[in-house]
Amino acid sequence: MPSSVVYAAIAVALVVVALLVSRALSSSSRPLVAKAVRTLRSYSMEEIGKHNVESDVWIVIKYGAEARVYDITEYCDMHPGGDVIYDSAGRDATEKFNGPQHPPTVHDLIREYHIGWVEGCAPASVTMPSDGGGAGEKEKKEKKEH
Repeated sequence: MPSSVVYAAIAVALVVVALLVSRALSSSSRPLVAKAVRTLRSYSMEEIGKHNVESDVWIVIKYGAEARVYDITEYCDMHPGGDVIYDSAGRDATEKFNGPQHPPTVHDLIREYHIGWVEGCAPASVTMPSDGGGAGEKEKKEKKEH
């Protein structure tokens, strides 16, 4: 193998190692902040519709008869597609979310933003509190699974 190829391979390996070390150092130097545990509950489409500005973005994504509500406000600035994410703010984003531009891993990414379900569209395994507050045992179990 020519020495220039060996040197190039070593250079690439060093860059990769430097990037990994840099990433590890930058993430370990950030203070650990515990995320607040959200209580899953049901929301009316009217209430969801009020969360339609850049500083407060909720979306609905349907999975069959289940319609989940997500507060994606924190994620919007990181969205690789830019401001197009705001087009679905406060409404059903299912069609755009399932578009060809998103990899299958997008379903894993969005789980942490799940805040509840559209009224009447929660899965049968979840018992919604009658007053809209607090989490039932089945509801807590559902949250852990996501």
